[in-house]
Amino acid sequence: MLTRMTNEELLTIPKYDRIAVYLFRHLTNGYSAETMPREVGFDQETVRQAMRQAVADGVIDREVANVPDIKYTYDARRNLPIEMEQAGPVTWLQNGKGKYVLRRTRRKNVIDLGTLGLEPALEPVVDQTPKFISALLGQDEQAVFTRVRNAHLISTFLGFQAMAIQGHHRTTVSYGQIEIDEVQAGIAGSRETIVPISGKGGQDHLSWSQALNLNTYGVQKAPIPGLAVRSLGLWRDELNTVWIVEFSPHVDIDEIEIVKVRRFTFR
Repeated sequence: MLTRMTNEELLTIPKYDRIAVYLFRHLTNGYSAETMPREVGFDQETVRQAMRQAVADGVIDREVANVPDIKYTYDARRNLPIEMEQAGPVTWLQNGKGKYVLRRTRRKNVIDLGTLGLEPALEPVVDQTPKFISALLGQDEQAVFTRVRNAHLISTFLGFQAMAIQGHHRTTVSYGQIEIDEVQAGIAGSRETIVPISGKGGQDHLSWSQALNLNTYGVQKAPIPGLAVRSLGLWRDELNTVWIVEFSPHVDIDEIEIVKVRRFTFR
């Protein structure tokens, strides 16, 4: 049987992690690490059932109203609790409107660029954002996008001129609703190319599930079918440098790889 944390151990981890553990226990009751299936499906009501049980057991104080907010935590902020990964890495993926799947994947979902052995040279670039505008910027992905856009770093990275065509595009793909932070496009040589982008900063990180959304968007939602897809992730680290990561265009989360990465510092 799968091992379980004690209640005392549960109370030391964040609330959303406690909810995720209760959900996992509900979905995998009776399985061992050897017999746990590759995928286990569930829906929002299943999450709420797990929360109600956690409240009844005194593990959480009250239910969380917004279930997608719990999922987002594991898309961008941290990996699932250790109890959920005793049979190997697990990713919480969307699988329809209000439906999800816990899938055993070949790696943890949140990408820690510092541990991947990637050490790109730090490239200084002129910050073309006026000081007054910089003073108004926050610490989120929009601040990252503003500086990157003003310095033309996307085109620099890609090697061809890319232009923004849409920001914050919320749309529906085959497995549910996704949001792309920005979509750019350009012509690489003779190949028309769409560039879906995800930007993260502060406590949020890039992840393989985000890369999957970018690639799926490029394949399924491009205004013109058959475009080449160059999916990019932007991440501002704690040193205020910006990483630009290109993902391979696969639409299976386990097949996606990092194709190229560059790191920039503004001066």
